[in-house]
Amino acid sequence: MTATITVHGGLTAQPELRYSSSGIAILGGTIASTDRYLDRQTNEWKDGKKLYLRWSAFKELAENIAASNLDKGAQVVITGKLVTREYQDRDGQSRSSTELEVTDFAVSLKRATAQVTRAASSGASAAGSGAGWGADTTPPVSQPQAGAQQWATTPAAGADYGDDTPFG
Repeated sequence: MTATITVHGGLTAQPELRYSSSGIAILGGTIASTDRYLDRQTNEWKDGKKLYLRWSAFKELAENIAASNLDKGAQVVITGKLVTREYQDRDGQSRSSTELEVTDFAVSLKRATAQVTRAASSGASAAGSGAGWGADTTPPVSQPQAGAQQWATTPAAGADYGDDTPFG
């Protein structure tokens, strides 16, 4: 049995992309999530308990995350399944580790903005699929500006969102 969870936090390092011997993209990293609380005696915000969690993403999701060029400290929201892997260490001892197998990954917009660009789709085209992104687009991926923590929000190139009120 696996548990699906969502973790908000900061990346502890830039994610590392590698490929399996069969060519499957694998991206891994660690997220740090820290509780914050208001100390009523000093009226200051303080750090509370910390959670460090290893995570792994696979295939197209891994490549999309890697293409987003996220650096250490980037605030993200990761959803996935907790999985426990069992293995033997170099001394032959049985070990286990628990990590998050990513099913969705997003940049937190709590303290940043994002520029959304289309990812090349390896599967069927989203055109005409009713996906809501228009006839010539695929679902977006967040991309930071090179070397910057600041992000800009602009519509995707060629996107026509019209002036209609969405809740007519």
